[in-house]
Amino acid sequence: MTITIDPVELTSRLVQIPSESSTPLTTRQESVEELVAAHLSSICRQAEVEHELFTALPGRRNLIARFPAPGRPSLLIMAHMDTVSAREMSAPFSGEIKEGRLLGRGACDDKGPLAAAFAALINIKAGDRAFDTTFAATVDEECTMSGSRALALRKPEFDLCIALEPTTLRVIHAHKGVYRCRIICGGKACHSSQPEQGRNAIIAMYDIMTDLQRLEFKLRRHPDRELGRASLAITKINGGSSINIIPDHCEISVDIRLLPSHDPAEAARQIRAICAGRAKVEDIFQARAIKTDLDNQHIKRLRRATAAQGHDLPPATASYATDCAQLCHLGPCIVWGPGDIAQAHQQNEYIELEQLRDAHKILLNFLSAA
Repeated sequence: MTITIDPVELTSRLVQIPSESSTPLTTRQESVEELVAAHLSSICRQAEVEHELFTALPGRRNLIARFPAPGRPSLLIMAHMDTVSAREMSAPFSGEIKEGRLLGRGACDDKGPLAAAFAALINIKAGDRAFDTTFAATVDEECTMSGSRALALRKPEFDLCIALEPTTLRVIHAHKGVYRCRIICGGKACHSSQPEQGRNAIIAMYDIMTDLQRLEFKLRRHPDRELGRASLAITKINGGSSINIIPDHCEISVDIRLLPSHDPAEAARQIRAICAGRAKVEDIFQARAIKTDLDNQHIKRLRRATAAQGHDLPPATASYATDCAQLCHLGPCIVWGPGDIAQAHQQNEYIELEQLRDAHKILLNFLSAA
């Protein structure tokens, strides 16, 4: 059955469906993205598009839709269905259009980019497809990328993977990776007037923090020409219970941003070596850095389509990580999409309608065989 999807209308509808995965206020935690996935699935049924929903986390399912073109290059397009919290937004799920902008949580990150691509794939006639395309709408990108990790376990084959994110229609061909952990030091509490009877967990953590700074110095010694230097930041600290008690507990959170030459598993090993015998390490999250060669015919095709729509922008890099981090070992990955990353996670999140419509037109051009 032939149907036509308007990317603006679809974005507005998706924004109206809350899907907060971090500190949710209105979203059912056990099924954050389920209503978004159900809406996309209903469109697939209406358009008679082969698709499936599969579990990535308990109660949370990725949607996979197939747009086959046998013999054509294989393309994986993915976008995430979850958003950050809508806390302190006055009308986060209105999907209102005002002064050339579509407003609401997820408008640019990532429901607008998702809608632009999904609408383009639905709107292209089957015989006109330039790629054998798989579309994946994933869960949990904003927290632990469990959706894309579950997708990677299926080992999808692709000649190019495009992760849709707000890049102002600029190709992002490299971004940093990340390793995050929590370090916990124990001690022995006693009255602060007799500190020798206890063991101060904060002092023990101070020694570990000093060693972590030495690790950061090593990580920073060999910068990447495009991505710059790796970094290590201690982003949270908590310890002690009262001003007159020697603390028996201290914990810190550590965020390491990695380069393509770094392995997150090796970063984890180094942290554990530093803490051996002194503290407990709890892994929180890890993701690879990516760096894709721009001399790829499919990336060139996307750039030509983007330039033809009046957005002739040079490729760039990013300091943040994306779902590409979970799939880059399987093939070439880039990040691309409408909207501005500066608007992501903001209280006044929006996407420019011109960007959204242009992205749809670019993708129609890019995905069409003609």
